[in-house]
Amino acid sequence: MIELINLGKQYKQKILFQDVNVIFNEGKKSFIKGINGSGKSVLMKLIVGYSTPTKGMVKVAGKIIGVDQDFIPDAGVFINAPDFIKSWTGAENLLYLANIRKVANEKKIRFLASQLNLEKDLNKKYKHYSLGMKQKLRIIQALMDEPTYLILDEPFDALDKNSRENVLNLLDNYLSENAQRILIFSSHNDMMEDFADHIYELENQTLLQIK
Repeated sequence: MIELINLGKQYKQKILFQDVNVIFNEGKKSFIKGINGSGKSVLMKLIVGYSTPTKGMVKVAGKIIGVDQDFIPDAGVFINAPDFIKSWTGAENLLYLANIRKVANEKKIRFLASQLNLEKDLNKKYKHYSLGMKQKLRIIQALMDEPTYLILDEPFDALDKNSRENVLNLLDNYLSENAQRILIFSSHNDMMEDFADHIYELENQTLLQIK
């Protein structure tokens, strides 16, 4: 369970949102929507622990982020993803990262890539990747260690319709494998509404549940 309790964030003199109270439950797909500049990315950073709230707290499995632990544990995160090493192939980049936690292996990486029609491109240098290919590689990175929590900020940017559908199918199957998993994703694309169990909108400095 992920809880946002009286959560508020102010940047300089601007209040982005305040008094946000939401519970994200296991096994659910939650979609956070809002216009550009509404604070979606900031909210996602607060959930992960990349930013500190002005007031309130984020609790994950009963522990306060930034107090009991610095960052959300066991999470696949896609927020302002850093660039990969340009002179390496896609596979080399992912295998290097996989070696840190030692959960994913090359077989797992290639399986995920095949689900996104990226397998034949894994041996290409990253510097030759299109925006859509880079996006898919970041999605694979978020999924490959089989995290309990998936926090994805604008994961569908630069993807065509078929690629978006492949990502949605992959995420749907991923959650169905383990009832404890939680997916929170943001987008400015309303096409994602049918995929979500719950929909929230950042508007008028708060987060409103609309589904």
